Amino acid sequence: MQNKYRYIFFIITLIFSQVTLFAQTKETIRKHVEYLASDALEGRLPCTTGDSLAANYIKKHLESKKVNPFESGFYQYFGIDIGVKITPTNRLTIGNTSLNLFEDFEPVNVTAEGNYQSELINIPFDSLISGSLSLESQHKWIAVEIGNYNPSVREYMRWATNASKENIKGIVFIVNSLGNERKSNPIYYSSQNNQLIRTQYKGSNKLFVKNDKGDISKITFCRGVFRVPIPLLMITKKSYEVIIASSRLSEQSKITINTTIEVNPITCKTQNVLGYIKGTERPDQYIIIGAHFDHLGYGGYETSSREPNRIEIHYGADDNASGTAAVLGLVTRLSNNPLPVSVVFALFASEEMGLLGSQHLVQNLPVEKKKIKAMLNYDMVGRMDENVLSVGGVGTADAFNTIIDTLKTPLQIRKSQYGTGPSDHASFNSEGIPVLYFSTGVHIDYHTPDDIASNINYPGIMSVIDYSELLLRAISMPQSDLAYRQTEPQKLTHATRNSLKVSLGIIPDVTGSDNTGLNIMGVTAGGVADRAELKKGDKIVNIDGTKIHNIYDYMEKLQHIAPNQISNITIERDKKQKVILIKF
Repeated sequence: MQNKYRYIFFIITLIFSQVTLFAQTKETIRKHVEYLASDALEGRLPCTTGDSLAANYIKKHLESKKVNPFESGFYQYFGIDIGVKITPTNRLTIGNTSLNLFEDFEPVNVTAEGNYQSELINIPFDSLISGSLSLESQHKWIAVEIGNYNPSVREYMRWATNASKENIKGIVFIVNSLGNERKSNPIYYSSQNNQLIRTQYKGSNKLFVKNDKGDISKITFCRGVFRVPIPLLMITKKSYEVIIASSRLSEQSKITINTTIEVNPITCKTQNVLGYIKGTERPDQYIIIGAHFDHLGYGGYETSSREPNRIEIHYGADDNASGTAAVLGLVTRLSNNPLPVSVVFALFASEEMGLLGSQHLVQNLPVEKKKIKAMLNYDMVGRMDENVLSVGGVGTADAFNTIIDTLKTPLQIRKSQYGTGPSDHASFNSEGIPVLYFSTGVHIDYHTPDDIASNINYPGIMSVIDYSELLLRAISMPQSDLAYRQTEPQKLTHATRNSLKVSLGIIPDVTGSDNTGLNIMGVTAGGVADRAELKKGDKIVNIDGTKIHNIYDYMEKLQHIAPNQISNITIERDKKQKVILIKF
């Protein structure tokens, strides 16, 4: 009898200790998220103090858990382009009139560079937007009046790409004022003697600097530096009207443009944070566990903020302090109980600027690529609802489906076979490495200042960590067949966001796995979908007779829709189908 009571006491003590451990671990996860998504880190924009503080926090956690650094240390540094410098070498002559840089004209940030001379003709703005460019404009520059409209980088890229396909040589945008620029991310940089230093200046992306010779250059900061295939210039309407009047007086039959364009990228340094735990049985095999820790700073139009007019801290608690916290939780678990294979922990910078951190890592791997069994990526795992966890990339290795189907878990696992997607696992998938992508889904606070730590489901993150540990131990077994398999549909090769002429204005479920339609996770206020009264929870199943099974079908279909086109969209709402007419 006494032994029986001792046994009961032991079980009660064990249960109590496990509950206490869970509570302590949950509070640790909460502390991770609350720090990374705090005011002090100001949205973790790459190359800022917040970026450095986040990296240092991660590094200290790895050190505290006795994680090993690689030969170069815990930091893997790399450069990124964060803006451009428009130099005084830029020149523009239209007809017989030479224009003044920064007063009459200036290049667009994403312009192609070089020396150009051609005929210039006017076309309506609508023709540029719709892509319906006439044969008359081929092999010429076109001038388009846009007034006070402030195009985004994505719009410039789309217009330039489409115009290039029609053999347009360049575009002059006629604007009311060169100073009428979008509000942008607070500029964390100033210039003294042409050296960039931190400042707190907010709400403007204009900065002029003077060198020792007195030459003026303009600094513009933007979300990365992209290059379009043709040159793009802005000119004030006042200056252009003077040119047109002058050409009429001189009875010129044609107007010519002669220009020299030079736009130099501004580069800064950021860092991935890397470390590894040696495997107990097969240390020469590796699993990479990763998450990005950067976010959008204060937002603005040159980021992917969904509310770019709100120049406020975008905290990024779910995106992606939650994924970072999950990886740090796995660091703690696996440091106490290592896997048979070695584990590389990779916390990425600059994901929001185009997967730059993970792309740098796959091009500069600290271990042999052929020895990497798999890569697991955690992006937005902090808003678990009804115990649902989406796992993408399941089709990239034969063993993944079998292992996931046999693991016992209280979670509802929504599988997606594809290894592509808008997060860091895509960089590894493109290198032929099997990937798994974990997410609890997109929500209405995504890429807004409202993605805050108090909205995070911390027990949900713990469930992700628990499930991941089981999964890791299963896929690290020697019998697990992790040979890579390509999964992405070939038809998607050219279907990118930058090639689309229209937008529906929804937050799509990019992790959707049931292949029965595209779930709408949110609707952008004032957008096409909002005006058509689509709402969160609707599922798009058909557009103009084309069945929509997933995000890939949706993106492919949007490629063939023109601005102002009226389309029939079939949705499922409350288990009933409904057809809605939408004008793009």
